[in-house]
Amino acid sequence: MSHDAPAAEVVPVNRASLWVAAVGFVVVAIGSVGPALFAGYDRLNFALGTLGPLIIAAALLIEWRRLAERCGRAAVALFVLALVTFGALHLPYVINPDDLGSEDATQLGFIMAGCASIFAALGIFLVMMRKEAQLDRPDDSVGPRIEATFMQLLIFGVGFLLYGVDFLWVGDEPTNHAQFSLLVVAVALMLIGVISFRVYLTLQMGRLAVAATMLALLLFVADWVLHSLPFSADEEWRISLSMTGAAYVLGGVACALAAVHKANASKAGASPRLPASL
Repeated sequence: MSHDAPAAEVVPVNRASLWVAAVGFVVVAIGSVGPALFAGYDRLNFALGTLGPLIIAAALLIEWRRLAERCGRAAVALFVLALVTFGALHLPYVINPDDLGSEDATQLGFIMAGCASIFAALGIFLVMMRKEAQLDRPDDSVGPRIEATFMQLLIFGVGFLLYGVDFLWVGDEPTNHAQFSLLVVAVALMLIGVISFRVYLTLQMGRLAVAATMLALLLFVADWVLHSLPFSADEEWRISLSMTGAAYVLGGVACALAAVHKANASKAGASPRLPASL
């Protein structure tokens, strides 16, 4: 950040949205590990996998006005649509758990997971357009300033785009390396984006919340690395489900810690500032 850039402040939010998001992540986590730990409750596991993203989407809707002012309505709508689509991919298994593993259901899952990620990428690209407008016309910009740099947004957007492309076009390939390696690159880009944006995120969420977020993404990277090996040691996906569940739990922890951080900043009576020299 340049010396003449305005100092950033902790952005006030409705802390209920963060607590709701935390609950959503925990629900997704339980649904993720369920098939490995509670095989007799398949319908419940998949129902939780459907419900969790919808709860997180509800958290975004609680913050709709603030997010729309900062990111634009279309971008926020795409983020909500991405979460709804991701949750909906589990819905066929709620209706009929026996469909799990069938070719048609698997392909539908690939398509929906890919669409969900691409919706998120499109939302980020719309935020990039808004950022570009703020850079080109700083005096005429509408809405709060977007703190992320153009490059940081690009990294996140490309990460989500590659994630979606893998599920849509790679699908069921003859080798694990072909099927999962692009996912490793995609999530690694998201992790790099968080690391590059960690100073501002620390101001907004607190150090522990940012650390939990980075660890969650690191678990996702490790998960897809595990499956990209020529001979996967986790054919029944038990290790993967455990890692995924832990990553979602960390997402919930990050949201809860961010809520506490926001509350502490509010009680202090003044938002701490990010030095303009950073």
